[in-house]
Amino acid sequence: MPLPHILQSIHRAGGRFGRMLASLRAPVRWLVYGVFLLVGILAGGAITAYGGLFLVLLLWVLCTGTLWLLLATAWKLSFPGEDWRHDKVFRRCLLAGVVVGLAVIAGLVFYRRTVYGEDAINYYAKQNLLFNSFATSGFYGVSNLAENLLTADYKMFMNLFISLPYLLLPRTINMFMLSYALTCFVPMWTALLMLAKRLLAVVRPGLSAVRQGTFYLLCMGSMVLWPMFLWPATHGMPDAFGLTFVAIILLLCAEYRFDTLEWPRLAALFAATFALILTRRWYMFWIVAFYLCYTLAVLGGAARRKKFRPVLVNLLRFGLPSAVIILVVLLPTFRTILTTDYADIYGAYYGGGFAANCLGQLKTQGILWLLAALLGLLTLLGNRRARGPAAVTAAASLLAMVLFTRTQSLGDHQSLILAPLYLLGLFGAAAGICAIRSAWAMRGCTAALAFFLAVNAGNTLRLPGASVSTVLLSGESLDLTRRTDLDAMKAVTDFVLNNCAEEETVYINIDTDGYSGSTFAYSDPAHPQLQSMILWENSVPSTHGFPTGIWSSKYVMVTDKLEEGGLVGAVNLALRSSTPSSSHYRYVTEFPLQNGIVLYCYERLTPPDAAEADYYKQVFAEYDARWPELFSQRIDAYMADLGGADASA
Repeated sequence: MPLPHILQSIHRAGGRFGRMLASLRAPVRWLVYGVFLLVGILAGGAITAYGGLFLVLLLWVLCTGTLWLLLATAWKLSFPGEDWRHDKVFRRCLLAGVVVGLAVIAGLVFYRRTVYGEDAINYYAKQNLLFNSFATSGFYGVSNLAENLLTADYKMFMNLFISLPYLLLPRTINMFMLSYALTCFVPMWTALLMLAKRLLAVVRPGLSAVRQGTFYLLCMGSMVLWPMFLWPATHGMPDAFGLTFVAIILLLCAEYRFDTLEWPRLAALFAATFALILTRRWYMFWIVAFYLCYTLAVLGGAARRKKFRPVLVNLLRFGLPSAVIILVVLLPTFRTILTTDYADIYGAYYGGGFAANCLGQLKTQGILWLLAALLGLLTLLGNRRARGPAAVTAAASLLAMVLFTRTQSLGDHQSLILAPLYLLGLFGAAAGICAIRSAWAMRGCTAALAFFLAVNAGNTLRLPGASVSTVLLSGESLDLTRRTDLDAMKAVTDFVLNNCAEEETVYINIDTDGYSGSTFAYSDPAHPQLQSMILWENSVPSTHGFPTGIWSSKYVMVTDKLEEGGLVGAVNLALRSSTPSSSHYRYVTEFPLQNGIVLYCYERLTPPDAAEADYYKQVFAEYDARWPELFSQRIDAYMADLGGADASA
């Protein structure tokens, strides 16, 4: 039977059952409701306890359905009376852009022959953790997910949207990146193109279908060929997904002045803001900056219209309860944020304040990109209707950058807090081009902008003999690495698999020449147990601290890089020379890697003693003075636990 007929039959049966319930007397009807409630609770408990991965699918349906409902609400409120199904130009250009964007991401990801590590495997590891925790037990999965969403800096919120395609595909990092391109970037491109459509309706209404299509394609090109999007997108970081909610917020606030309380709009605004907070911690800098600038703009406009008091009351009626709800629900998150000194923790990543990061953006984006964005922004500021939203968006991005750079420097993915400003400028430039009266002049400018976008993206591939180093173009590097040392790396992981039980660990102390412990841990998707058997977090003193894994692991692998910074060089020196630590180890074998790197493997023979503990306290005395809880206190706690274990034995 065709699916529509089945659905119709179910609908008719449901209607008959509802009418039968309505005909019953109230006590009987409520008894039936109670039975259904009990059955639902029992069924839900069974699913939760024994059908963990099914629960993951239900969460995916809920999250993805809510996301597209938000997009539909934003469309309905931004384009009243306009059915998206009837806007063929928008849909076709969106589809063309999505196809190109997915092809570019897939091409870059699958062309490489490499192993990812560090930040590139962070969310990949969390995706596997999500699946494994729910596969163990639905109850355990739910508790683990709730704890992560409420307390962790790196939340699994984005992983919920990635679940379905990744569940059906091979569990490799390449397939993970393809999965989030489908589930995270497609809605992001959709939301941002909706924002571009709204912008065009304000600044250049009445354009022909051909010119509208040209505008949409230029906007899609500025997104899918933007190196700042492509680098994190092709290195395991779905962080740009947050721009979906940024675009929804901008759409809902574009011309809303709080003269009245439109509850459907405000409900969508609250949901988008809440989701953005769950996406990445640093998007909160943009949230604070935007709502501050937006509130000031709304109140300023209300004062000019002599409606200050009612508008202020409406702002408070919505803003205060929303802030209270978010603070109460995410209290553990905000407690962590307020009690953590991120300037201290991320001090190793800090490369200067606002001015230094402005120079960094100049190098990263390139002068031509910034000029195009600036010209587009000036065009928007010159338009009376677009001036207010454009000024608020620009001020919010700059203020977010000022706030963020007080503690950290903008990396490739954190720079996304500036994306609303950059894209607004590019969209404005595209709108200006498509409004040029002369058809030939418009075509020439369109070709010039399209050529620039393609050259700017192509240059970041750094092809030998086909790329240039210039401040005019983006300074990003979309590596096309095809490693030739995977067999040498496999020798290391084969040793781990052949000589260790799954509950045993090997500590790999390396962070140089394209190697780290994480690159080995995630180099063999056929053996995911390596991800827990290989320990590595040893490179940044302020975040990793003293690596107790060198004491607890069965084997420790080091190199001759004795002068390397952070913690790596000190651990290498401790094992490769005569120290109070080296006497606890026995040389086993070595593994030659590329660039003359040799990984020396040592077996741990005896537990640490007081002499070894004191040695490491002296070695890391400088770090211990700043972060004693990560060094001397951690060492003392380990030794105390070791002494207690010996006493009980």
